[in-house]
Amino acid sequence: MIFQASFYKSKKLLLIEDCEPVRASIKGMLQQIGFDDITAVADAMQAISPARRHSFDFVLADFNLGDGKDALQLFNELSALGAIKTACCFVLMSSEPQRLPVFGVLQGTPDHFVLKPFSYLELEKRLAKAWQNRTALRKVYQAIKQADLANALLELDEAIKAGSANPLQALRLKGELLLAQGEYNAAAQLYSKIQQQRDFSWARLGAAATMVKLQQWDNAEQLLLQLAEQDDIRPEAVEWLARCYLLQADLAKAQEQLTELLKLQPTNMAAHYALADVLQLNGQQEDSSRYLQKLIQQFRFSAFDAPECYLQLSRLLLEQAQFTELGAFSAALKKSSEALANMPQKLATDIIEPEVAVLRARISLLQGNVADAKQQLNLVTVASKPVHVAAELDKARLAFALGDTKQAEAHLALLKSADFAADDLSGCCQRLLAKQALLRETELKAQLRDLNQTGMDAAQKGNVKVALVKLRQAFLLMPCNAGLALNLLQVLSQLPAHKALLPLAKAVLSALENTALTSANQQRLAQLLPQLPELYVD
Repeated sequence: MIFQASFYKSKKLLLIEDCEPVRASIKGMLQQIGFDDITAVADAMQAISPARRHSFDFVLADFNLGDGKDALQLFNELSALGAIKTACCFVLMSSEPQRLPVFGVLQGTPDHFVLKPFSYLELEKRLAKAWQNRTALRKVYQAIKQADLANALLELDEAIKAGSANPLQALRLKGELLLAQGEYNAAAQLYSKIQQQRDFSWARLGAAATMVKLQQWDNAEQLLLQLAEQDDIRPEAVEWLARCYLLQADLAKAQEQLTELLKLQPTNMAAHYALADVLQLNGQQEDSSRYLQKLIQQFRFSAFDAPECYLQLSRLLLEQAQFTELGAFSAALKKSSEALANMPQKLATDIIEPEVAVLRARISLLQGNVADAKQQLNLVTVASKPVHVAAELDKARLAFALGDTKQAEAHLALLKSADFAADDLSGCCQRLLAKQALLRETELKAQLRDLNQTGMDAAQKGNVKVALVKLRQAFLLMPCNAGLALNLLQVLSQLPAHKALLPLAKAVLSALENTALTSANQQRLAQLLPQLPELYVD
């Protein structure tokens, strides 16, 4: 053994293995090595709670954990939750050789891999090596955790000079630190120097990533297409290709690469969400909503179920409802509401509740519940950074619909000033979605004016049905604009009473009741009310 049993006696270890006899066998080996404090669980879901409660020194996880997340996905989730302390060693086990991440050391990757079957001596050797490597770069990882990348680079250079760190691990980490620091030319020189000595896949991918950062699109694309043909690095290369195309707003090529990536990694949820975003960006709202519905059906109640699917589906269905004909409006709006209601309770956390509340308020407003929507608007604040485009746009549209254009502009201004620096799949899509949202909001105001003008022109010419269509559309975009609501009320007073028009008439009257009216608007409303069919005012 590399370390004495007394070394392990004080260490805490989390064991994750879905096969009970194997779990018992490995636990026996760990006890033989010297571990006393062992927490053993069967799957990824069971691992999260103890990982968050305890500060483990080692995590030993079988790669294939049955249904749900594999060990790499569990590692990423625990890292995102901050449930893996800086000094913790994460070691994978498998009965088959597994492809470990080639790039992304800075974001964190498992420390070691051990192939089953193994003896307790082989297991101890892997655990000890992982501990030695982690300890040698302890100060580097601490600086990274504190987001002090400049100090992390200094500490890494010291470790390299001292020869205490694994040379390849140190070089991989240095390249990614240089990229994260924006020192792209230095990163390019480092990767070039490494490749002159030996053609490592991770170094070639690092060189390609540097080209993307430097916006050397043609060179990056050429190298990434070559790397995408290599089995050991294909998923990372395909993902970087998708990012490269997204950064250039080449949606068709991005969609092609995302589709390819999902063939390689069917549970890559970031790629799924990015593909849904790309469909939306490409004007394929119905395709995007169908894709989200498919994701919900596939992953509902699984380890991959997430609130983003339900929220975004509800938003898309709400937008589609706003542009449906009168007869189909209620059913379309109900679908948007049902998408939210279908979100499993376990996903409705305190963090996500504000987004849900604003979205519900938008739906409620279109159902004629103006007072409820206004009450929710009073609770809304401009988000602190980082900004989530869809959530901030929900707030802007709620404020605009309620006639609070100043607050709407504040939310849009945040989108305009937001720095979506992350160039991962989510960051790339957020940047494009923000740009599209700002352009569309400008177009929306022009559309609103055109609908109102066209509707009033039609009304003056006696084309009351055409006027109803145009003014109803304008009203759905901004119900609490008194002028628009009164124009629509005027058209409704010129049409025969009809039960199909009753919800619309009630919504218009509710909007006027909850909107501050000028004396001129009050006088106009007083003149119109007697002209309305009794069905609408009862």
